[in-house]
Amino acid sequence: MKTIILSLALISPLASAAQCALDSQYVQASYQVSKQVAGKAVAESQQFTLWRTPHQVAEQGIELVEVWQQLSNQQIRPIRYFQTQQRGIEYQPSEVQGQQNWSTKYQLVSDDFIAKMTLTDEQGDGCEKIQHYQLVQGDTTIELAWLVNQKLVSAMSIGKAQLTQTLTLGTVDFKKDPIQQQFALWDAYQTTDYADIGDNEGDPFLAKMINLGFIEHGASGFYDTNGKALGGGHSH
Repeated sequence: MKTIILSLALISPLASAAQCALDSQYVQASYQVSKQVAGKAVAESQQFTLWRTPHQVAEQGIELVEVWQQLSNQQIRPIRYFQTQQRGIEYQPSEVQGQQNWSTKYQLVSDDFIAKMTLTDEQGDGCEKIQHYQLVQGDTTIELAWLVNQKLVSAMSIGKAQLTQTLTLGTVDFKKDPIQQQFALWDAYQTTDYADIGDNEGDPFLAKMINLGFIEHGASGFYDTNGKALGGGHSH
């Protein structure tokens, strides 16, 4: 009996971690992005919502939604939705600038980047297990609070002498049905293939988006594997 109890005690954390990973495949998580400039009393802040299923991720701002789909060949296909107009632009993997990393889309910070950081502390267990990491690169200090078993950023800060940027997790929901319904709602929008935009310049919506600079698609994400901030992901 003692042997059985001991065996259960050893596998329980692993089973708990696996269950947490399974339960957090469907996520709706709100985040706040803040910028604090030295000498300014008030920080600038924006909000976005991270939505995810096993093979789809969306970053939803006030107007723009960036959806990333992981294809069966592991390539990543982006779609940019405009919520007010209920329109979208679809891109092929080859039409996206820069190398794309699924873990960056799925959890906002890539596994490779986390592997470069130093683990400084670990607290809690199961779904609440949180790891604290730090990385110093030149004059930049990056700190990460990582919900390891849920693959969610709890908090992240990038600090320089004159500027500190922070990403903070707010509310989280793991209900599968409403998350799938939200992706289905975006999927119902009228979309145009990026390659066909040249043949549809008479479309007032596309003409406006071209003038505003929303058509060219760049890399998106909070931080890449080299600790470089990427544009597009949280500028909504």
